[in-house]
Amino acid sequence: MEWLVFLHVVAAVVGLGPAYAFPLILKKEKSLFEVKRMVNLVARLEVLPKIFGGLTFLSGLLLVWLGNYGTFFTLWIGGALVLFILAEVVIIGFLTPAAKKLSAALSELSEQGASETDEHSQGLLTKVRNYHIIACVIVVVIIAFMVVKPI
Repeated sequence: MEWLVFLHVVAAVVGLGPAYAFPLILKKEKSLFEVKRMVNLVARLEVLPKIFGGLTFLSGLLLVWLGNYGTFFTLWIGGALVLFILAEVVIIGFLTPAAKKLSAALSELSEQGASETDEHSQGLLTKVRNYHIIACVIVVVIIAFMVVKPI
């Protein structure tokens, strides 16, 4: 069972750790080249949370099923599960569409020969950054549930 806990923790650190840098990477910037570079970097790094976040989720389910941690109705387990679903709703339902709109807006500006971002793309960049922050805060609460284990 210790190996599964180890896998769960390592997957969480490797998978979710980089996501905490996303709001810092996506800083307010006017240069079209820099904004495109930041967005592309985040897009490449997002593979880690996708793969290892899934592994964290699956190993967590296995730990509940195989371990002596309680049931899904235990506050910290059920709460973490509900928060995980909420984080996925934020990511899939809001962040991903906003990021796609931002990429499209940046491509359009590039095609027009612009060197700086416009108000629309700056607004989208702010939205994407804020959705990343919301997801990160939710995951911090999940981690608090895992560590503190409130009844």
